[in-house]
Amino acid sequence: MIIDVRKLNAQKQYHGSMEFSYSAPDNLIAIPYVKFAGPVEVRFEFELYEDDALEIKGTVKYVLEGQCSRCLKDARQEVIGELDALFEPSDNAEDYSYTRGVILLNQAVDESISASMPYILSCGEGCVALRYSDEPTTKR
Repeated sequence: MIIDVRKLNAQKQYHGSMEFSYSAPDNLIAIPYVKFAGPVEVRFEFELYEDDALEIKGTVKYVLEGQCSRCLKDARQEVIGELDALFEPSDNAEDYSYTRGVILLNQAVDESISASMPYILSCGEGCVALRYSDEPTTKR
């Protein structure tokens, strides 16, 4: 996932949009027995400023599948997260820096995925959690 700022400048393309699929690493998922169901869809709009800083705003969209964290049934959940980053050609960048006119998006996308990751995977609203064998079974 690369953006070539030199190419954008040469083409005088100072704003626009991009989208692509990304095979995210499974180590971004902290929920046991859960994995990505497919590639992450990344969509964003960009603006290239006069100082060669590039701002992107968009979304990361992915599907998680695995065992429900409460009842252990098969579960699947779609997640949409926010992608918002500023890349500057400086070592003192506030958000992200880049060198030689090439922006690597992996870190910003991975951080957006991590920030949007749910704490648990649920099979839905009707989920009935597992009970321990010594818990009383009471009806509500």
